[in-house]
Amino acid sequence: MIDNKTLYISDLDGTLLGKDARLSKKTIRIISGLIDRGMLFTAATARSQSSVPILEDLGLRIPCVQLNGVLIYDFPNKCYTDCTPIDVRSARQVIDVLRKFDRMSFVYKADETYGIHVEFERLTNDVERNFFEVRKDNDYKSFCQVNNITVSDNDKVIYFTMVDEYSRLSAICEEISRIEGVSPTLYSDNYSDLYFLEVFSSRATKARGMQMIKELTGASKVVAFGDNLNDIEMLKTADIGIAVGDAAPQVREIADIVIGNSFEDAVALYLEEFCS
Repeated sequence: MIDNKTLYISDLDGTLLGKDARLSKKTIRIISGLIDRGMLFTAATARSQSSVPILEDLGLRIPCVQLNGVLIYDFPNKCYTDCTPIDVRSARQVIDVLRKFDRMSFVYKADETYGIHVEFERLTNDVERNFFEVRKDNDYKSFCQVNNITVSDNDKVIYFTMVDEYSRLSAICEEISRIEGVSPTLYSDNYSDLYFLEVFSSRATKARGMQMIKELTGASKVVAFGDNLNDIEMLKTADIGIAVGDAAPQVREIADIVIGNSFEDAVALYLEEFCS
């Protein structure tokens, strides 16, 4: 039976999506059908607008969380409703750390209408080159290669992201974690042997975005699904935190429930069983 006072929110990569980074036909059929019947369902992802085409077939009717909580995107009205930037001073300190380690990242800046402009100095590996090639022609995000990334007083920096070997990123992450006002997160890439290091405002988290959507929808309970380290706070904050079977060990350990593997439509099958 559909409970329209329970919000269900799922991570995408490694949780709701298959190994091909897409929704399976089965997942689309099950979840879109449940949404049509009144289920409150949405996503919380590290992706930005690239999540929108992926989710279109579900027919989402409520906002979703993007960039790990930096942005809230309103699906029905096709616009952003909330943005949490990094303090200018903190953003400059992050860049100082990256310069120290000679490892500049993609730097996301937002304009007044939340349009995203990404600056980078060089592409370090095949994953970053593919990241750029896939997204460079998108109309919702512009990329610009520059000689020297800087942050002006008027810049609204919202996100730093890079991908590399764990041994190289862990020291950078540790030093950035000492900067007031930002939260770095380091987690494995679902599609390679490398790791992502992402930095955003300490006020922006998947858990905070989830709470905002809970209040917006009037839900009294939240069930969250995830697989990676950037999902831990969301799962711990939710009334019920659910890890997929192939989630990181740390995520399975803190989860209230562990279900089947992501590539076996585990989230959709769980929802079908408990909401039908």
